[in-house]
Amino acid sequence: MQLELSQDDEAGFGRVRDQLLDGFECWLTTRLELDEAAAHDAAADAGIALDWKFGYGDGHLGRWRTGDVAEFLLRWCPRKLSVSLADSVTIPGSIAAFTDYLAAERLLAPGSASSADLRAAATGAASEFVTAMGDPANFGMAKSIVLGALADGIDPSDPAQLDDWITRFNSLSDDERKAVLPDSAFGPGGTAGGSAPAPMALPAVPVPPPEAVQAAEAAAPVLRMLAELARYVGPGRQLTQRGNLTMADARALVPLLGTGDVLDERIGDRTFTTRSSAELPVLHLVFTWAKKAGILRVRHGKVLATKRGLGLAGSPAAEFDRVLDALLAAGPLTVQRVPGAWLDWPEVDKLLDSIVLHLLVPPYVARTPVPIAKLAEMATEVVLGAFVFDRLADDHVAGRIGFDVARIAAALELAGVLRRSFAAEPEEGQRLRPGGEVELTAAGVAAVQKRLPALGYQVPLSGLLATVTAAELVVGLAATEFGALGAEFGALGAEFGVLDAEVDAWLDRRTPEQAAAELAAAVTELAEPALQHLALALLTDLGPELAAPKVKQLAEIPASRGFALCWLADNGMLDVQALYDSGDPDSFAQVLYRRLLMTEPAAMLATLALAGDNDRQARLATELGLSPAPAAEFVLEAIGAHHPAKPVAKAARKALFLRRSRAAASRL
Repeated sequence: MQLELSQDDEAGFGRVRDQLLDGFECWLTTRLELDEAAAHDAAADAGIALDWKFGYGDGHLGRWRTGDVAEFLLRWCPRKLSVSLADSVTIPGSIAAFTDYLAAERLLAPGSASSADLRAAATGAASEFVTAMGDPANFGMAKSIVLGALADGIDPSDPAQLDDWITRFNSLSDDERKAVLPDSAFGPGGTAGGSAPAPMALPAVPVPPPEAVQAAEAAAPVLRMLAELARYVGPGRQLTQRGNLTMADARALVPLLGTGDVLDERIGDRTFTTRSSAELPVLHLVFTWAKKAGILRVRHGKVLATKRGLGLAGSPAAEFDRVLDALLAAGPLTVQRVPGAWLDWPEVDKLLDSIVLHLLVPPYVARTPVPIAKLAEMATEVVLGAFVFDRLADDHVAGRIGFDVARIAAALELAGVLRRSFAAEPEEGQRLRPGGEVELTAAGVAAVQKRLPALGYQVPLSGLLATVTAAELVVGLAATEFGALGAEFGALGAEFGVLDAEVDAWLDRRTPEQAAAELAAAVTELAEPALQHLALALLTDLGPELAAPKVKQLAEIPASRGFALCWLADNGMLDVQALYDSGDPDSFAQVLYRRLLMTEPAAMLATLALAGDNDRQARLATELGLSPAPAAEFVLEAIGAHHPAKPVAKAARKALFLRRSRAAASRL
């Protein structure tokens, strides 16, 4: 089943969604023996999560991390999901069961957290989720309106009733509206108060390699355009009475700069003569932008290139931040408007310009292409919350804002901050490309990282380990405040996203083949079994095609043999019976240790039973007490604490005591 979908593939999403939910519901009734009504309700809850993953997340229905679970349960649902508190209490448990299903059916994609961690994230958030769902301070404007209508006895599923209620609501004064909706609907959420979206703590995002940032900055299209414009203008060019470039200069600059503007446009049989350079949107933008950035200046009716402008061609990357800041200060939307033009709404332009950096948060966090429609939806919620449009329907306003967000994206693409893809061709008579997806360039990621803290966002960074060896990476990850060694290594805590981002930054500096080779070497280089286990887990995340050949090689090396054999058995490449070799207790200690980390102690004890009956297991415990394998100590401690047979548990505790006594004596 293909679970990674393009976010414009609505039909594909519908098919995959139905298949997953049908399979989940069947799994609940046959495997867990739930009654049909409970299974149906759980599938409905899981369907909400899939809708969120497709519409707001990364679109990959099989890749789930603990951060995804937290984002859905504790941020999106309280703000967007309009259901009663009683109907919402089952959602965390349903999400835990759904991730269990994905893991059981091998549908959980590489890069996901373990099923145990996902279940813990969902069930552990249940109490906070219920509290957040019942707190009006968390509600977005749309949810507040629906719940306000419900409180008045309105059926929100009846469009006529809801429209009548909204019409009455719009006729109220501000004070009367505040009496109906919670204060949060009028505050920093970017709704009726007109402010930008509320800041929040963001997940860690890798710091791009400096060379990648510099290359992306130097490649910003506008920097070349500005350099060419400055060279062309030189010591001075006459402007029109309205301060625009003359048409003679415009006709020369359009091909020189490569703006893509159409001169004397033909539509059908008619030709529309271009009479002003202000009618050429990209040229007008670049010209206005150049003045804002200090590349050009105007004096006595002429435009002149500044010293900075004339030096731009020699070091374009050095001016990237200054040019971007000039765009943000002027307003990416406002700077494209011609005063007095048709469909002018400067107040809305000003509001949209004020939230541009907020709109860049989704592509910053996702690190993958994000539909412009998602950004337009965010912007529309802010605008409709801040303004009442008496003569325009909300759908019409949303359509205009969609084009405005596309204009903002076009300016940021010129600035080298964004890349656009899959944009539809403009319709006849339209110069603007609608729709498509956007993602941040390396320069864009660095620029956003620098600017979001000033808006109140918490912006943790990663990438400090990007250039170290694989062994040093593993040690560094385990040494963070979120890591732990030994038997507790699996519980990395709620901030696992920080470690994910650190690994991503490390992988960005290597080809997959290089990363696989380094990680395989780290498994044999590291002495701590917990670190060996982590190195093998990182190797596994690269995918079976890369991991399997390396693990088979590790199975031939004593220092990693047990870990490798256990991995091969877990992935169906080795008979489980082959995990125990009576002549190699050291490797079997590694096998048992990996079982201990990956599963409950009961599963480790089931693997121990491969050695034979309780007498043989007790003898093996004695052998492990003499084994030089570091994993043996952790295994003996677990056997002594959890084995149901007293003779085996006692033998393990005695072997562990003697092992530790010898170790202490050797240090004297």
